[in-house]
Amino acid sequence: MVINNFPVILGEGSMYERLRRGGSSAFDPEIAHAGMLYDEIGRKVLRDTHREYLDIGQKYQIPMACGTPTWRAGDARVKKSAHAGISVNADAVLFMVKLRDSYGPSASPIVISGVTGPYGDGYLPNEAPDIDAARELHKPQINELAEAGVDFLKALTLPSFAEARGIAQVMQTTGLPYVLSFVIRPDGCILDGTPLDLAIDTIDQETHWSPMHYAVNCVHASVFSAVCTAIRDSNPTAAERLQGIDANTSAKTPEELNGLTEIDTEAPDQFGRNIAALLENFGITHLGGCCGSSTEHIAALARRISQKEIANI
Repeated sequence: MVINNFPVILGEGSMYERLRRGGSSAFDPEIAHAGMLYDEIGRKVLRDTHREYLDIGQKYQIPMACGTPTWRAGDARVKKSAHAGISVNADAVLFMVKLRDSYGPSASPIVISGVTGPYGDGYLPNEAPDIDAARELHKPQINELAEAGVDFLKALTLPSFAEARGIAQVMQTTGLPYVLSFVIRPDGCILDGTPLDLAIDTIDQETHWSPMHYAVNCVHASVFSAVCTAIRDSNPTAAERLQGIDANTSAKTPEELNGLTEIDTEAPDQFGRNIAALLENFGITHLGGCCGSSTEHIAALARRISQKEIANI
């Protein structure tokens, strides 16, 4: 399945934050919602939440990407969790494959991303490892996800250029398509201060198997739009490589968002309009939600795409 051949791919909305706040006792303090795989009630909640999003893709006949619940299931965290010694990432892939297969062979396409996250806090670049450490820290999880049968790999919420480079060096060895997704500021820099276009150019140059594309997440559409405009004007080659967003529903800074007790969000229709505009204005084709986004937000985005017939599917 050549993922980039789809004219548009709809992503899911919030999973980690939605489930973290959902009160499940199976939400593990180390590996987060991956722990819900091993609890009967938690597993059902996890399945039902994914299905709410995937049903939207089926309703509007838009290809959809869903991610494994492994954003916090790196090797070090698994070893400290209640599920040490278990192949958590492989189990998560199997869970997602069974969920996809339940829609049947004639369903609108569903692709599965094997998700990894930052070693430290996604909003704190000072917690990120250097290139060599990132390569070793992320290798076990990336290899387990790749061997378990995902369609592509995706590293989310990256605050550091160095960590992203280490991850890319591992992901390129799997032979799978992969995506690196950064947290950025309105000035166009990753949280560690590296200009996003410089990160894109450098990683493309130093990898023999470059990312399928680059993305951002935990960022409001207005921030991404401003950054896209600036990069398109100053570095069009890098701009072409920027193809995805999992958008936050809040325009607050990472510092303001970190530790918020209440979700800061916007109306679903506004979200749908903002994200669809990124496809229209910049050709951003992988469109989903992050913190604050719900089923209603993704449904509004799907309606907007469908009504405008942006995607010639």
